[in-house]
Amino acid sequence: MKKYLSYLLVASTIFIVSCDEDLTETFAPGQLTEEVAIVTSTDMQRLLNSGYNLLTDRTAPVFTSVFTDEATKGFNNGGQGVSAEIVFNIFPSSAAPTAIWQSNYFALARINRVIDRSNSIVAASPADQEFINRLRAEALILRAYAHLNILAYFSPDTKDNAALAGILADRVIGADEAPLRTTNQAFYTLIHSDLDTALSILATNTAPAPAVFQANRNFAKGLKARAYAYKGDYPNAEIWADDVIATSGVSLATPAQYRQVFWTDNEPANVEVIFDLKRTAQQNAQGTNLHNGWCSIRPSVGGSPFYEVGRSLFNILDATPSDVRRGVIVAPSSIISADYQNEADYLGSDRLVLHKHGGVATGSATAATSATNAFNNDHKIMRISEMYLIKAECRAAANDFAGAATAIDAIRDARFGSDQAAPVYGNVTAAWKGVLDERRLELAFEGHRFIDIKRLGVLAGITGLDRDPMDYNGLNIPGGDPVNLPLNSYKWALPIPQSEINANGAIQQNAGY
Repeated sequence: MKKYLSYLLVASTIFIVSCDEDLTETFAPGQLTEEVAIVTSTDMQRLLNSGYNLLTDRTAPVFTSVFTDEATKGFNNGGQGVSAEIVFNIFPSSAAPTAIWQSNYFALARINRVIDRSNSIVAASPADQEFINRLRAEALILRAYAHLNILAYFSPDTKDNAALAGILADRVIGADEAPLRTTNQAFYTLIHSDLDTALSILATNTAPAPAVFQANRNFAKGLKARAYAYKGDYPNAEIWADDVIATSGVSLATPAQYRQVFWTDNEPANVEVIFDLKRTAQQNAQGTNLHNGWCSIRPSVGGSPFYEVGRSLFNILDATPSDVRRGVIVAPSSIISADYQNEADYLGSDRLVLHKHGGVATGSATAATSATNAFNNDHKIMRISEMYLIKAECRAAANDFAGAATAIDAIRDARFGSDQAAPVYGNVTAAWKGVLDERRLELAFEGHRFIDIKRLGVLAGITGLDRDPMDYNGLNIPGGDPVNLPLNSYKWALPIPQSEINANGAIQQNAGY
């Protein structure tokens, strides 16, 4: 960990906080320290912005989609994922776990310095002190978010208090330290402590309230609901999910608004999105744009998609074409075979293009594309629909099948734009399966599926992934058969990256790697 959390402000990374060099221009080499570089609320904001930016790494949603049953090999695939995620090959040296680990811990290194300096910076005025306090609250929320990410991907069991999560980054970690992993319980304790402190600050803070692209009060409450759900503490998860639903002022999107949420980021205020990570046109780059995690240029049939929507997921979506999620996920430029099981050239004749991020209603001139100063999407980190889904989990855990159905039905009514018949669950396994299935549709390609199967798969009675045989046998990728990733596989906990082990040889590796 010392490799990732220590060589920051006294090294070169301070220079990426902002294009403005006011932080560094008056200091000679070797003199730049936190105490002289972060002395005002503006400096704090710049450093926190760097933390926000690091959290926009797209690896988690892309890895999740390809490793599970959301995505499959695309017709413009140049080898991406074919010998790795698609066939469940994952090692300590693999790119995905390394990027997920590093992006969160790199961000934490900056976030912890914001928290640390918030205690010592002298405010220029009472209003400036309120702003400093707000920045501290934002940093605390982001620290909780990053720790929950690490726990979810690297802990073998999110519900086991004694299982190992990651390294607890509750402070600035020194260059001479080599900390070990700590337990889920330690992580959950820090997460809720940080969120409670942030909520206390924001309850009385008089600075302008954080925007939807800043860590805000509703996001803090929603994170508490998410964390309690991951832990399996459903009474507390329900308290916080209910709070967000009742008091956030954020409503489920209509079908038209839902398209705006994912294609153009211009949905009305207080609709659907609780928190997103902002991307600007100036940041447009193929290596970092969200949509370029699945295609080389743009999310259309001519945009060089190397991953496509998995056939199994498409078949579910296509069964209800009036559900807005079908059109939001699958591009209108897709080439859809009516007899795909019998196609001699399945890869070329059945092209199910993903355009959830930056798509378009008709044609192929998508909102998102890879070009200088072109639009590229924000990352939707939390939406109000997730709170309804957590509510449904809580009702399933309480054997209240009707209550679970009611929460699911609220989402379906919004997505269809009309009243839908509520689902009927005959037993608790069916209720859990209903929740997992709805999460699959609602949260597709947003980075949830890996974690959802890991924590809910057994409860839902599934045996593994739901991949269409054509997406492995039909593509001559037999290793992609879901039988090769049972629910009891050690691979549902990602390996601690080899680069971390090289820097910190005592750190504990997950079993199986």
